[in-house]
Amino acid sequence: MTDLLPDIRAVLDSSAIRSYARGHIHVGEVITEVADDSAYVGIPATALLDAHAQCLGDKVARARLGVLVHLPGTQVLALDADAAAHVAETVPFSHGDLSRSHAVWASLEHAAVYLTAEPQESARLIAKDRIIVIPADDA
Repeated sequence: MTDLLPDIRAVLDSSAIRSYARGHIHVGEVITEVADDSAYVGIPATALLDAHAQCLGDKVARARLGVLVHLPGTQVLALDADAAAHVAETVPFSHGDLSRSHAVWASLEHAAVYLTAEPQESARLIAKDRIIVIPADDA
């Protein structure tokens, strides 16, 4: 795997990141499969921020988020000035949800599958065959 041009095969939205923070196994399984193929799962910085904000009262969940970003096979996707200009174009379609907009844009930009526990919120933004639904509850 290279740090210069990461091969992003999947992108997590905030709901998928929160699922990982709750200790559910589904996201970890996808990360393992993608890493085994020498590729990465993208974690949009705004989705990570949203997940952190929603887990403020849960120290264990926040610790899991710290682990998530350091796993082999994950890559935090920054929102730099260039990306911000492009992500902004998706904001009206996500009803102003900046986190979802960043994740959708990243998925489209990298031609990656989109992992979410909220498929109804993303169905109008990503083709159904590109969405991997993460169960809201653990197996």
